Amino acid sequence: MSNSQFGSYWLGILKNRIFRYFLLPLLVFFLAILIWPLNEPYYSYSTIINDSKGELQSASVAPDGQWRFPKPDSVPFRVRESIRYFEDKYFYKHPGINPGSIVRAIWQNIRDGRVVSGASTLTMQIARMMGGNQRTLTNKLQEMMVALKLEMRYSKKELMIIYASMAPFGGNVVGLEAASWRYYGRAPHLLSWGESAALAVLPNQPGAIFPGNQDSLLIKKRNRLLLKLQRKEVIDQLTYELAITEPVPGKPLRIPNKAGHLLATFTGSNEGERLNSTIDPFWQSRVSELVENHHLIMNANGVENLAALVVNLDDGRVLAYKGNTNDVNADGYQVDIIQRPRSPGSTLKPLLYSAALDRGLILRRSMLSDVPSFFGGFSPKNFNRGYSGAVNANQALSRSLNIPMVHLLKKYSFEQFHRDLEDWGITTLNEPAGHYGLSLILGGCEVTMWELSQVYFSMYKKMTSDPNTTIHFDEEGPGIPNFPMGEDAIWQTFQTMTNLARPEGERAWRSFNSSQLIAWKTGTSYGDRDAWAFGLNGNVLVAVWVGNADGEGRADLTGIKAAAPLMHAIMRLSDSDPNWLNDLKPHMPTRQVCKVSGMLANEHCPARSKEVSTNADKSGLCSFHKNYTMDITGSYRVNSDCYSLSEATNKTHFILPPTQGYYYRQIFPDYKGLPPAYQGCGEEVNPIGIIYPHRSTKIFIPKEITGEKGRVILQASHQSSSAILYWHVDESYLGLTRDDHQQEVWLAPGDHVLSLIDGEGNKVSRRFVVIGEE
Repeated sequence: MSNSQFGSYWLGILKNRIFRYFLLPLLVFFLAILIWPLNEPYYSYSTIINDSKGELQSASVAPDGQWRFPKPDSVPFRVRESIRYFEDKYFYKHPGINPGSIVRAIWQNIRDGRVVSGASTLTMQIARMMGGNQRTLTNKLQEMMVALKLEMRYSKKELMIIYASMAPFGGNVVGLEAASWRYYGRAPHLLSWGESAALAVLPNQPGAIFPGNQDSLLIKKRNRLLLKLQRKEVIDQLTYELAITEPVPGKPLRIPNKAGHLLATFTGSNEGERLNSTIDPFWQSRVSELVENHHLIMNANGVENLAALVVNLDDGRVLAYKGNTNDVNADGYQVDIIQRPRSPGSTLKPLLYSAALDRGLILRRSMLSDVPSFFGGFSPKNFNRGYSGAVNANQALSRSLNIPMVHLLKKYSFEQFHRDLEDWGITTLNEPAGHYGLSLILGGCEVTMWELSQVYFSMYKKMTSDPNTTIHFDEEGPGIPNFPMGEDAIWQTFQTMTNLARPEGERAWRSFNSSQLIAWKTGTSYGDRDAWAFGLNGNVLVAVWVGNADGEGRADLTGIKAAAPLMHAIMRLSDSDPNWLNDLKPHMPTRQVCKVSGMLANEHCPARSKEVSTNADKSGLCSFHKNYTMDITGSYRVNSDCYSLSEATNKTHFILPPTQGYYYRQIFPDYKGLPPAYQGCGEEVNPIGIIYPHRSTKIFIPKEITGEKGRVILQASHQSSSAILYWHVDESYLGLTRDDHQQEVWLAPGDHVLSLIDGEGNKVSRRFVVIGEE
């Protein structure tokens, strides 16, 4: 075909009337559709949290003040059919516009002389909601073009979802899901036919008809739709008759807020999203109930905040997340305590105990010092203000003694423990190790319940075949790779934690066969500001915190009194195998261990037992059992310079250092200590110990409130319970003491020397400095 013939061909087409008046406009129309911009508006959405069964736990209003839930993945059948038969019964048959409806609307509007029908399809309504345009002829044509383009881009199912999520339902309620919860208090798939029909008619006139306003008109529209559904055989006669008797909703209901603090935490980085969480509805409901009941009790003592976390030990799923009380009258109720750094009190002690076992610094029952102790300017005290002299490490943990644990941390190195905590996932240690020092083990730092729960969880999982699992309320994150602690040490730690004394009402637990075996630990921060309890029963891990969010302390705000009862109450919601810990017991080597000191038995230890001994060789032999040469009566120590060894005997004695022995005897009166020396044999070991002042101590003595000069109490000990001590300061005699070796004295500022002498002539001295007011 030549160029002239080609041109003549197309000129003939253009002169064709059918093409000019029908096909050409149609072609231009479809080209306009293709190039017409589809500017989908941006909407802010509510952030919502569903539980593990897909039910709503909590939701927040969108940033623009609307209750607008994120798009669902489907529209329930009842609601879908109600919307279709009310708005657009040919929705599944037209391409976005319905020519028949357009012709009918034109005829009705001409006949009545006013606009009585707009011929809008469901897709055109979406276009109008996207554009927000007024109802004019020009805008109507634009809606048609947008509708056609929407049909080209989305499936009918997707368009129904878009409509259901964008439709206005009165007030600040936008979208089907928000309307279902605001007006009926449940999810759309649980709505009846009557309820579905009522919601379907609301978007038609949301400003004039909404629940609580124009109820008679709402009922009339709903019933008309239900009749249509019955005539179209979508519903049967009985369903219709029951549906029209249903009441329409009244004023909007409150959106559920069962996990409000988790919602706030999740919203921080996921605003406008839907979280399908691991929360178990049973656990969340019961834990919330227990927390709120416990809050009523604690509030009587001025304690306003508390939190609880429950984790499934099998896979790390968070079953319950209660970040605080729901009492809006409680100060700080909005704070998510689970994620807030707080002083951990004694809850780090099991970690140190396990780490020390793992490194072989101690055995399970190795003896630790429990006497008045001074570490520079740090002088820890036990919670009961008492001293045991020397105590087995497992007892120090189960009794939560502070002083022995500080001695253990000194042996372990607080710098190493600081590094360990960071390696285990604690991110809140914002200062170098030297800032915390030895106070680290007594809560001199801050941790979050979330991260400390992860550490306890990781310890548990190290004993299983899945050690790298993390606790999570949505998607599981990366675990601590190869948690750096041996399962032997962890098992011994948990076994020790099962022997803690339970709070009142729990002490008779061993008499019940159904009672659980719980490995648990409490903690109380300085000043009674934080009360903690952590527990594991082989099924769940439970963490509890009780206190005031602003840090105000209260009397009796302790882990054992305030947190442990709630933790045990939550534990009772869970069934567990009483043999869970034995089932996890790893193969561990055993060695001969001294029954008294808990250390590897030396040749002189009289009583021994085979016990688990992780890295035992590093811990050392028993240093307390020693063999002494005694006189024929076995009462006095002798040597070849003062006694005929042919008449002497050898005898083993358990001997503690003087100060430890002084306090140990108060707990164990049968403790004899170092036997006295035979007359003329002298002393090889000084039986006198100075308790206070400690070496390098600087004593500050301010004036009393009355203006009188302040005094200081000096304290000492002696191996013999019947010894008499003679006190001197700067060579001036102060007096003598029996049994309770203390002296109260006023001292001027400056350098001083304390000297003590017993009846056998043994002497000990110590220099110290007094600073204070003249």
